[in-house]
Amino acid sequence: MYDRQESDLEHDQALVEAALFLSPEPLTRHKLARIIGGASLAYVERILAQIEDEFRLDAHGIELHVEDGKSMFQVKRAYIDAVAHLAPHQDISRPVLRSLAMIAYNHPLTQADLVKARGNKAYKHVQELLERGLIRAEEQGRTLLLYVTDEFLRYFGLSSVEEFRFHVGDLPEEPQQDTQEQEVTEDTEDRGEEASQEVDDG
Repeated sequence: MYDRQESDLEHDQALVEAALFLSPEPLTRHKLARIIGGASLAYVERILAQIEDEFRLDAHGIELHVEDGKSMFQVKRAYIDAVAHLAPHQDISRPVLRSLAMIAYNHPLTQADLVKARGNKAYKHVQELLERGLIRAEEQGRTLLLYVTDEFLRYFGLSSVEEFRFHVGDLPEEPQQDTQEQEVTEDTEDRGEEASQEVDDG
């Protein structure tokens, strides 16, 4: 690897910013070094430090976040509430969110236990969450063992599953429903959301 010329710094910084903006996951220094043509890690760290300083200014709504040696852009806390509705996964239904919360709180959780607690609709929820990349599954006997993913942590602004448990640990438990009644309730919610979507599309 080699250090780039000083004249390349502005171009390389712009390239790193573009990579951080487009990447769906945090990028390592090694990955960024390859993107800008095999530069040294020290050179990449210099660029990241400069980006961090520039985006720390109040004139910017995003900032550089570095964790475990990986870098990404994130919205500053002061602006999250105003723009959160523009983020992906905003169309996820409340029943699916409840299943996701149960998986996260018990991480990992078997699909069999999820279905036992949430009813047969949980099979559909698991499929949707897998497609969205918010959970992953491993075979465990006749069932699946469900884990939340790094995408789940990034989307909800969490550093770990333990942080999620800390935030929800003191919340009152939701009253238990009969499984059949629960499924009817969720079906009603799903149909209501689909009807709302049709009205919006119309």
